[in-house]
Amino acid sequence: MPAQYSWRDRSEAFCERFGGNIPIMLAPMAGACPAELSIAVMLAGGWGAAGALLMSPEEIGRWSAAVRARASGPFQLNLWIPDADVAADPHGLAAQIEFLRGWSNEIGTPGAGSDPVFAEQCEAMLAARPAAISSIMGVYPAEYVSEMKAHRIPWFATATTVREARAAATAGAEVIIAQGAEAGGHRGSFDPGS
Repeated sequence: MPAQYSWRDRSEAFCERFGGNIPIMLAPMAGACPAELSIAVMLAGGWGAAGALLMSPEEIGRWSAAVRARASGPFQLNLWIPDADVAADPHGLAAQIEFLRGWSNEIGTPGAGSDPVFAEQCEAMLAARPAAISSIMGVYPAEYVSEMKAHRIPWFATATTVREARAAATAGAEVIIAQGAEAGGHRGSFDPGS
């Protein structure tokens, strides 16, 4: 990189490679990314986003179609990477559900067949053909990374440490999104204990 490679040069290079008029991206927050918000960001020249964690494959398709019907800019779809090694705590989960039901009677029962299936969400994201697919809390399986590359969809991986960034780059991520504790309510760490 030349010594005089300015922030403007980097911004223009990002937009030229990945799309958008300005390198500003809506954060893909699960449950908090209505299509209208992404449309507004995209119409201003930035990137829209959906945190698809709580979305069914059909909802991912409907969200993408609704955004495309009103804006032509880029958007990303994002998933949390499930951690197969974390043991379920049924007592802790029951306490959380009971606590949340104090505010809403619409809290479902996890495991009752309503939770989206990760592999099906991944397939729905590929079918939606976003400008990028992003991740948080881990790396996508190698088979899925290969499918993204075959569909020419770049992978933007969130990392909270240098070790995580290296793991994501080694796994095939094209962009690393650095996230610190200052980012908001949680960090997307790969290791739930960190």
